[in-house]
Amino acid sequence: MKKIIIPIGALLITSLAHAQLTPTENYIYTKTYLSDPTLPTPKTSETVQYVDGLGRPKQVVNIKASPLGRDVVSHIEYDQFGRQTKDYLPVPQGGTMNGAIVPTPLANATQTDLYGSEKIYAEKTLENSPLDRILEQRQVGNAWS
Repeated sequence: MKKIIIPIGALLITSLAHAQLTPTENYIYTKTYLSDPTLPTPKTSETVQYVDGLGRPKQVVNIKASPLGRDVVSHIEYDQFGRQTKDYLPVPQGGTMNGAIVPTPLANATQTDLYGSEKIYAEKTLENSPLDRILEQRQVGNAWS
């Protein structure tokens, strides 16, 4: 019995190991030169746009784009129908991760010196039809809530 169970168990374990998804994310890396690229240290603007399985952007990371040299992340969120109903403000992060995806990009938005208690997204209310016409739109900030 052991002679049968061990090979079958080994076969099942190896088949599970090959069925795992890759932990990496799909992304588009853009590097724009702001000065002469032949200089020893040219000025650049680097952006990483992470996309989901449908090719829609889900996060945009501007590498070292804040005045303190930290990453600035723009979070993109979709509703259950795949529509972008909230437009978030870019949020500078606590440090730089050199363009890596940030698991909780909105966590630093609650700092009192950054946005305070203001609402950090513009919101659209769409009609419940395939045309997705805008019924109501609210801008960023508590005054527009």
